Amino acid sequence: MGRRLTLDLSEDTERKLEEITNQKGISKAEAMRRAFALLALAEDEDKKGNSLGIIDNETKQLICLLVGV
Repeated sequence: MGRRLTLDLSEDTERKLEEITNQKGISKAEAMRRAFALLALAEDEDKKGNSLGIIDNETKQLICLLVGV
């Protein structure tokens, strides 16, 4: 079993977390694990001089470059 972590979340963050977990059918813990994995990926790529971005599935064009994640 992993270590336990307690977080204080703003009302907006808590509301968004609830929305995501309900839509995906996952626990808050799983949502936080996925969020951390995305942050770790962003950090790893940043160290390589790369960035993460959001690509439009239809046009394959860059919509948003995620900087300083």
